[in-house]
Amino acid sequence: MSAMQAVVLAAGKGTRMRSEKPKVLHEVLGRTLLDCVLDTLSQAGVRKPVLVVGAGADQVKRHTAGRVTPVLQSVQRGTGHAVMMTRKALAGFKGDILIWPGDMPLVKLETLKSFIRAHRENKCDVSVLSSVREDPKSYGRILRANGAFCGIREELDAAEHEKNIKEVNTGVYLFKSDKLFSSLALIKPENQKNELYLTDTIEILDGQGAKVEAFPFAAAEEGQGVNSRVDLAMVMEKLNQREIAAHQAAGVTFVSPEQTFVAPGVKIGPDTTVYPWCYIEKGVTIGSGCEIGPFAKIRKGTVLGNGVTVGSFVEVNRSKLGNKVQAKHLAYLGDAIIGDETNIGAGTITANYDGRNKHVTRIGKKVLVGSDTVFVAPVSVDDFAKTGAGAVVRGRVKKGEVVVGVPARPIKSLKASKSK
Repeated sequence: MSAMQAVVLAAGKGTRMRSEKPKVLHEVLGRTLLDCVLDTLSQAGVRKPVLVVGAGADQVKRHTAGRVTPVLQSVQRGTGHAVMMTRKALAGFKGDILIWPGDMPLVKLETLKSFIRAHRENKCDVSVLSSVREDPKSYGRILRANGAFCGIREELDAAEHEKNIKEVNTGVYLFKSDKLFSSLALIKPENQKNELYLTDTIEILDGQGAKVEAFPFAAAEEGQGVNSRVDLAMVMEKLNQREIAAHQAAGVTFVSPEQTFVAPGVKIGPDTTVYPWCYIEKGVTIGSGCEIGPFAKIRKGTVLGNGVTVGSFVEVNRSKLGNKVQAKHLAYLGDAIIGDETNIGAGTITANYDGRNKHVTRIGKKVLVGSDTVFVAPVSVDDFAKTGAGAVVRGRVKKGEVVVGVPARPIKSLKASKSK
């Protein structure tokens, strides 16, 4: 397979987002829009793409440090102008150059691979990834003459009959490197926006007899870019649906998929049931046969064993729960390591933060934690111990001890002190 490099366009301000944050750094299910694109490129074999930055350049460069080669477009004069800025960074590269907007995270890896394969099998000089949309408004239209692809017309410049075309440009291209830069040198700002359009290279190359193709491999949703908060919500919904569908296919039950949120990369074992209004962040592993929710939040760095219950209004953060741990209601478990078959009573809190540092709570196997227990970390509770309701636990609780009170002390110690 011949070499491939990528250019990711991330210079736009995103005015309609109404935000001080660069558009590509807005998040969907724990990942930025830009990270979604970069992750897919990495899976496709592109390790360090060229990233065109502009608005919020310093923020974007900090976020992507070491992962990309940044190129500045100080004045935004269109997509063609943006790609022109990469000439120096790509000097000497001989191969295919993939161009992808950084605010378009829904393109699937399978779609991208099919697109690259078709480009190479058909020996194209330039290929465009297209899709068919029932409502093509705001998208560039794919122009064909006798079925053969010959150009792209932007919405503002389209004639009325062209606006009825439903095959649209997604904004993803694959160019032979020499054809890209030779055609860019010939584009002119002859359009309503007075910008240099990358799309104009298609007609230029077609006129030169180059092999140009548009491949309608992308589903309509894959071409969805993000220009507003409404678009952001639509993209988040689609990504969430994909994740949940993949887990369902692997044997996980979602009682109400539309009211459940699962970040990409979460691992869930078969026969686990997830009830409504749960939020499961990236970097979470859940075993088989678990029950999650309703109204539970499982945060990054958490590992749940098999047969675990994390019930109503329970939040688990950076914690490891062993097999058959039960935390059924109203608890916060942060930076905790909890042994098999321990029962966490309602209202339990691990007080893991002292104002400066986070500390670990260690709870052993088959511990019975009374309602409203507060563990003031760092704290350790050995196997088979018990805490009374409302206990405030510090230090260590020994194996089999029963502790109660504020601060919590063993029952035997309390009896001894009363006898005196």
